Amino acid sequence: MERRVEQLSLGLRRSGLRLTHQRLEIVRVLAADETHPDAETVYEAVRMRVPTISMDTVYRTLATLSDRGLITRVQFLPGPARYDVNQTTHHHFVCTCCGLVRDIDDPALDAIRPTADVRRMGRTDAVSVQFRGVCTACRGGKTRRT
Repeated sequence: MERRVEQLSLGLRRSGLRLTHQRLEIVRVLAADETHPDAETVYEAVRMRVPTISMDTVYRTLATLSDRGLITRVQFLPGPARYDVNQTTHHHFVCTCCGLVRDIDDPALDAIRPTADVRRMGRTDAVSVQFRGVCTACRGGKTRRT
């Protein structure tokens, strides 16, 4: 987590932005949360430590981090966008029941290359595999639908 906080903080500074107390708290929440939180989740977590923070500040900071390539804005299911701080090559499992999102690090998936049909469509810059299904907790009836 500390490494991620350091990377995000350094990225903001290198972009010419001040690392304000509010931005630092947002960065800390993102770095500690591997669930790919949405803006509302980030806001609620930061608000516990910084009661005066506004939702607008959270949205603007998330957009800034995303625009600078420090986090990735992702849309897994219908609903709000979520944010991924893991900038290494990885893939995802998404529970269609509860919305759980988990990273998958698998060299076999990293080895997937575009087919001839895909290459005819244009240049591929990245390949991302997304598995959708029902997580173990939902299969066992321990969670409910979102």
